Amino acid sequence: MNILEHIKQELPWFDANSTYDLTRGKPAPEQLDIVQNILAKIEQPFELDGIDLRNYGNPEGLPSARKLGATILNSNYDETHALDNSSLTLMHQIISCSFFLSFKNSRLSKESKIICPVPGYDRHFKLLENFGIQMIPVPFQDDGPDLNAIEHLLKSEENIHGIVCVPRHSNPTGHTYSDENVKALFKLAQPYKDNFSFFWDNAYACHDLYETIKQTPIDQIAKDHDMENNYFQVGSTSKITLAGAGISFFSSSKSNLDTFIDFRNAITPGPNKMNQGLHMKYFEAISLENQMEGLKKVIKPKFELVDSCLKPLQDNELCTYVKPTGGYFFSFNSTRNNADEIIDSCSKLGLKLLPLGACFPYQKDHTNNNIRLAPTFPDIATLERCIKIFTNVVKYLN
Repeated sequence: MNILEHIKQELPWFDANSTYDLTRGKPAPEQLDIVQNILAKIEQPFELDGIDLRNYGNPEGLPSARKLGATILNSNYDETHALDNSSLTLMHQIISCSFFLSFKNSRLSKESKIICPVPGYDRHFKLLENFGIQMIPVPFQDDGPDLNAIEHLLKSEENIHGIVCVPRHSNPTGHTYSDENVKALFKLAQPYKDNFSFFWDNAYACHDLYETIKQTPIDQIAKDHDMENNYFQVGSTSKITLAGAGISFFSSSKSNLDTFIDFRNAITPGPNKMNQGLHMKYFEAISLENQMEGLKKVIKPKFELVDSCLKPLQDNELCTYVKPTGGYFFSFNSTRNNADEIIDSCSKLGLKLLPLGACFPYQKDHTNNNIRLAPTFPDIATLERCIKIFTNVVKYLN
């Protein structure tokens, strides 16, 4: 019996002409509807914080938007800027600034090497690859990046100039770094602090679905290790309000922020203050806490569904995974090292997954076992069909 016949037998509803997609971590329409329904009752402000939102200026962002960013990132207001809609664009600009202009303790070049905990965020790796920066993968331990692997690299390799991280509900593994792990990372990097960067993409800083450990702010840990100029933390409201029209935030030392404003002044005369103003009115209508609770009600049942479908596979030793406590992803690891076959078979059945190695530098998963699953966008009924196809393929191939 071929796989198509098997799926038709196991899943009577299966239609070979239907297509499904678990590739990207997009907010569901129900999440966006929550935002739209509140926005519909809000009038666009043209002045806020005593500032004319229609005009140029205020390269650091509106004061009230900076306060929101400091709340989301758990950072100091004076060391937090509010900028445009994408934290990925912001990360690109920060790396560009380090590459072409240089920060006090961050000077990237084509000789630079960046440590990349894997599996990781595919767009981070593409960004670094585009700059010609060499990426060195390291595995995870239970509470963050593998410290022994990083210590070995720092001692054995030249020109290691940083690490790129998603420290809370890591994309895609779900790891949340412990304070002990982060402090150890800073201690390991201390001898190299003249040119070492912590690129800290805190995209899921407030996206807890279950109880999750609290984390000491990175600025505090950096200052405790005399490395306040070595961290670059970004985040946004993209998965809190509207994915295509959020606000991004950047927290770092005053020296780094001043350098970055100088760099950005050649790109833009200021961020979109109209959008920032609209966001401030939005969060007058609903608190950040209540907003996240509303989103949780949409996302959490989807995570429960995926977990209930993957658990029997893990119980039968067909995969390993860790149920995430938040974020947007599941990280599936085949114990049979046949991720390529699973991805290809799912594709033939209309289920689109990221290609093999997408969550690794240079798209190279030498173990052939990792697949990222993004369950947030489909409605619950469609997601159930996606996961049923996926799990039946895994069982069929094994």
